[in-house]
Amino acid sequence: MKNIKAIIGIILVFLLGAASGSIATYMLQRERVEALIKGKPEVREELIVSRLTKKLDLDAQQQLQVRSIVHENHLAMQQVRIKFRPQIQAILEQGQTRIAATLRPEQQEKFRQIIAERRKHHPPE
Repeated sequence: MKNIKAIIGIILVFLLGAASGSIATYMLQRERVEALIKGKPEVREELIVSRLTKKLDLDAQQQLQVRSIVHENHLAMQQVRIKFRPQIQAILEQGQTRIAATLRPEQQEKFRQIIAERRKHHPPE
């Protein structure tokens, strides 16, 4: 009887450890994904360098060079986004207007709320 309690106790400790490890891993991955989605460039850049380091076995000097290149590319892409943002915004607004025209009045109100919520969470830069 004592052996069964000890075995059950060990199994429970193992299962609780596995569950807490899984939860911690999930939360860490979710945080990384949210950081990527929210557009934190340093997180994105570090992820790119990390993946290339693992896949290509980069040494320290190569990592520095790759990190610099990735950073420069992100800055250049940011400039392109800034340049074309007004056109992109106009296209999005035209699409939203066309979608709203296809909706019934109660759907239009919900659609306006969806757009407002999106703008609240993703304001134009």
